[in-house]
Amino acid sequence: MKKVTICNRVFSKIICGTNPFYGHSHFSDARNAEYLGRFDDETIERMIQQCISLGINAVESSANERIVSILSRLRDKNPEPIHFVGSTRIDETSDIKSHQQKLSFLIENRAEVCVLHAQFVDRPRKGDDIRGLPQLIEKIHDAGLIAGISTHRVETVELCERQGYGIDTYLFPLNLSGFVYPGYEGTESVQERINIVRNTRKPFILFKALGAGRIPPDEGLQFIAENVKPNDLISIGFGTEDEVSETLEIVEKLF
Repeated sequence: MKKVTICNRVFSKIICGTNPFYGHSHFSDARNAEYLGRFDDETIERMIQQCISLGINAVESSANERIVSILSRLRDKNPEPIHFVGSTRIDETSDIKSHQQKLSFLIENRAEVCVLHAQFVDRPRKGDDIRGLPQLIEKIHDAGLIAGISTHRVETVELCERQGYGIDTYLFPLNLSGFVYPGYEGTESVQERINIVRNTRKPFILFKALGAGRIPPDEGLQFIAENVKPNDLISIGFGTEDEVSETLEIVEKLF
């Protein structure tokens, strides 16, 4: 598995996303229910262990006690580091309901990458700044951790770079169809997304590479391989163990 270094920490090119584990398919209610019924803690642990055995060394998830416990057990079984890319996304996976409290949880549990979620950074704003963001980034850096933001919008990346907020990495959707999530109201073109990724020197962690199951892996990953920088990562949520093996076979050929 190809490796990428961000702020002196080494990550696998592909990291394990977790939306399927929580029933977040962005596809249909039926698929959400199927995921929720199938992914108990034992199944999640087995899926991540397979990812680890095939060279993946990082898991990306919203901050919650469940994933922290699962990663703790996996770290006890595996000698190599397993990185946690944790976000402040507020959802049903945790009783923590503020971004500030979620960030404190991530820092306390030493998430290597602490990500301020799009719910915080893409909210309506007045003027050319994101209120409160510099202070939260400083808090992450003071803890010796990597600061990231998750955003769906090209303009948010442009704003952060213009303001020099000190963000180390961006979590950002990119795929050949332009899909973000059902009901997304942004107007960015696929080419505009490609341009911001390629023209921003900082590494991106790209998600929705397969359009939440709408794009065949060989087509979707070929597009990603043609349009990312060498220092970008790709977060993929796997629905089955067979999907892990199939996807990583394609990745090995492309990267």
